[in-house]
Amino acid sequence: MSSEVQRLYFDHPNVYVWDRDMAQIQAAGLNMLRTGWWTGWDKFCDENGQPYERTLRTLEAYLMTARKHGLPVQFNFFAFLPDVLGGRNPYLAPEARRKQQTLVSTVVGRFRDVPFLAWDLINEPSISEHLWQTRPNGDPIELAAWNQWLAKRYPDRAALAARWNVLPDSISGTISLPGELEFSSRGMYEGHNSLRVYDYFLFAQETFLDWVRAMREKIRETGSQQLITVGQDEGGVRDRLSPAFYGSAVDFTTNHTWWGTDALLWDSLTAKQPGQTMLIQETGLQREINLDETARFTPDEEASLFERKVALSFVQGDGAIEWLWNTNSYMTAANEAPIGALRADGTEKPEATVMRDFATFVKSLHSHLRDPRQPSVAVVTSQAGQFSVLSDLQLEAQQKAVRALAYRLQVTPYVVAENQIAKLGAPQLAILPSPQSLHEDTWQALLTYVKGGGNLLITGPVSRNEHWQFRDRPHDVGLSAQVKPQSYRAAEIRLPGRRVPLTFDQQKQSALEALRFSDDATWKEIPNGKGKIFWASNSAELAQGLDAAAAIYGYLLDTLEIKPAFEWQSPRPAGVLICPTEFHDSVLYIVESENAEDTSIDVRDAATGTRLTLRLPAQHAAIALIGKQEKSIIAKYGF
Repeated sequence: MSSEVQRLYFDHPNVYVWDRDMAQIQAAGLNMLRTGWWTGWDKFCDENGQPYERTLRTLEAYLMTARKHGLPVQFNFFAFLPDVLGGRNPYLAPEARRKQQTLVSTVVGRFRDVPFLAWDLINEPSISEHLWQTRPNGDPIELAAWNQWLAKRYPDRAALAARWNVLPDSISGTISLPGELEFSSRGMYEGHNSLRVYDYFLFAQETFLDWVRAMREKIRETGSQQLITVGQDEGGVRDRLSPAFYGSAVDFTTNHTWWGTDALLWDSLTAKQPGQTMLIQETGLQREINLDETARFTPDEEASLFERKVALSFVQGDGAIEWLWNTNSYMTAANEAPIGALRADGTEKPEATVMRDFATFVKSLHSHLRDPRQPSVAVVTSQAGQFSVLSDLQLEAQQKAVRALAYRLQVTPYVVAENQIAKLGAPQLAILPSPQSLHEDTWQALLTYVKGGGNLLITGPVSRNEHWQFRDRPHDVGLSAQVKPQSYRAAEIRLPGRRVPLTFDQQKQSALEALRFSDDATWKEIPNGKGKIFWASNSAELAQGLDAAAAIYGYLLDTLEIKPAFEWQSPRPAGVLICPTEFHDSVLYIVESENAEDTSIDVRDAATGTRLTLRLPAQHAAIALIGKQEKSIIAKYGF
């Protein structure tokens, strides 16, 4: 080490703290750091975006400390919105983008040859100053870009007026950005229909994708081949900037699991894009308090939830990074101030033990988790529905579909977003849960899948396109049916040999449509090419509870002979997920409890005949790796 480097390393005021903390992290067996800039960019660079030398030397000292302890680093440049650095719109203003690119490319250029470094462009991005919701920024630059985007996508203004169900004269000049009322289903009662909201969502997604691509290009121009990602949270698979769109411009996708405890599995499956790695890049526990401001959970209860989050990160994912190691006691938000594995006084919370135990376990997985086998069932999501004012219904349908399959029927699916339909592959069964609306290109792609030998289940109508215009899609497959308002509470699906009752609450009665087949049937099985379409008249996933969806899915799994990868050797408890993933030489089992009571687990792996038996504590998780050659458990956590 040269004297100059020694002085840089040892004289930096933070090195001693970093060295101490990273030594603890290394000793705990953890193997990656995520850090970066969340605020105060004017302290890191000048008015042109050029980082100060002190900024670069600080980062250099940090990286050298990480290298000393063998810890790869993901470094984050921006948070929530890219800093405008004196510009106006964070994604569209040329001045802001030029300064952002100067900052990023200069930093990357300095460290382009560091082999253990990855770049995270932005933490939990939103499209505008209205953070954590997709709403227009409202500035002139965005307005001009919106009109350019519309002109390119819809060159015929009369046709666009028809799609939006407005008079052509109303969009003859500059087309305004959608207002807040248009993002509400009640807006139509006050003279503002919501049909262009879908287009604004696409505009926002493509605007962000363009920004990510430009940043990636600048990084690659430096000669860097380091991995690049975007650190989006669980809102990205709901109604914000989505990995389904920007995934093509990054090397792996991520998800941050925080509030959506009841949808942890769905979060992971929707964040993972076909053919790409997905990392639960940030997860942890924020404080939840009672009305009298006492803590709702004990530290041990928090640790059990954290354990479940980490365990589920291995379902079609590649592990998790905890946010964060040291509690940031300077945080002013009461729910965030206690986050961390180590308290402000340096003592460990129980979740630190969880991380340490997982770290010990995952060391034995390294050589095994290769060539995962694709699941037999795919869930296809309707972005036409998800990017509408009825998005809550589409998200509920997706989540119930995943839960009915994985928790009730022990078959964990993979999820394909509508704009990724070309990557569907060849599952034995594709499920389109309660779509209501769908882009025509997606519909045609699904028909092609069926004609090639696939099996497609549709629940409820799919007779609207992305602008809610009527399309007689049952007619496309030889059926005669009408779309009717589903204004009733009770219905049933008459499967061969079984009747499945459905009950719908008031919200569904106010918003859903249903199919009425001309012969009054409620279930159709239609051969189409080499495959078959199965069609239910009502949206089973949006009925109350999971019974209806589970019954219909179960019938199809039996009909198509799609079986779980294991067999129960004991009574099956409720609220327990068992998710196996088959690899080239092993099978990884994730076992997770949402049950209030301890449960006995005894299953037999179908591929190897190996028995997995344990007493699973309430609301905890366990993992086992079965070797195909050994026909026994070769690594385990929680067993």
